[in-house]
Amino acid sequence: MSETKVRQPGKRTSARTRAGGQAVVGYARADGDGAALTTLTRQLREAGCALVATDERPGRQDDLPALRDCLAALRPGDVLVVASLDQLGRTRPELIGAVERVRRSGAGLRSLGEDLDTTGPGGSAIFRVFESLADFGRAAISAGTTDGLAAARARGTRLGRPPALTPDQLREVRELLLRPENTVAGIARELGVSRSTLYKYLPDAMHAGAQGQPTVFGEELGSHGRPPAAAHVAPYQARPGRRAIVIDNLADLCGPTKGSVKLPLRLFWSLPDHHFDLDDPDIRRWYYQTVLREASRAEDLTTYLDAGTLTGLWPELFLPRGVRRAWEEYHPALRAVVSA
Repeated sequence: MSETKVRQPGKRTSARTRAGGQAVVGYARADGDGAALTTLTRQLREAGCALVATDERPGRQDDLPALRDCLAALRPGDVLVVASLDQLGRTRPELIGAVERVRRSGAGLRSLGEDLDTTGPGGSAIFRVFESLADFGRAAISAGTTDGLAAARARGTRLGRPPALTPDQLREVRELLLRPENTVAGIARELGVSRSTLYKYLPDAMHAGAQGQPTVFGEELGSHGRPPAAAHVAPYQARPGRRAIVIDNLADLCGPTKGSVKLPLRLFWSLPDHHFDLDDPDIRRWYYQTVLREASRAEDLTTYLDAGTLTGLWPELFLPRGVRRAWEEYHPALRAVVSA
């Protein structure tokens, strides 16, 4: 003889009474009405449910642990019985979602109030109706979203995230970039954005111009955007937005060889202290790497680099590929030093 069990909220029911290899499971809930829940439970027992799961004082749909566990425990061939379809959800999406979970589990569904039974000959058709309702709901939501976006665009509303920089700020950045004393990093800090944001919003100003010259550093390199006669702007990048600069004659590099040297902010902004001790081999190597990568004018090279020191350090320097390639193309002697 089968035993009928009533599931209490918060308690898992592991026992499953089967008849013919199938479990007939009932589910009932009543919003704060114990008498109503007793009536629903009795109806489900009389309908042949060997197991009844109940939620006595449900709140939100997420607060229905018995329903959630019941749907998760369904196996192919099982049958879920409810007094009416509204037991499975307060809204149409909730109801359709619960029915869809029953279908995916391979179980059947019976609703006593609507005389609905998916285990009969037309059961698959009933599930298809609910599936069509779900598709219709999703299509309606999608269409509503599309229409809303189109209407917003027609009104001139800007969609998506707000821009990081306003048109006034972009004009200000363009003006600041024309001043030699300003750096991309310093401007970005003042505006509270990253350097990559400036590259994104001002690609024409941050990258090479029509003649292959960096537009942003045109005034730094000479009049009309042309580099000084003593240097070349290589077709390779030292870093995004800045081309490598190569001195024409290595003998023009007459920078310091020892002692402490302070680099300007446009060349080094990572630390509060911009001094480099050239007597320390590791610091000297770091110093040369920084100047070669960040130089934007010929004076940066002639003022801070020494030809003999550069030649001796060249094989040890960790440089961007564009910088190394540019210098070795203009000065094959450096490539010979690496090969030696």
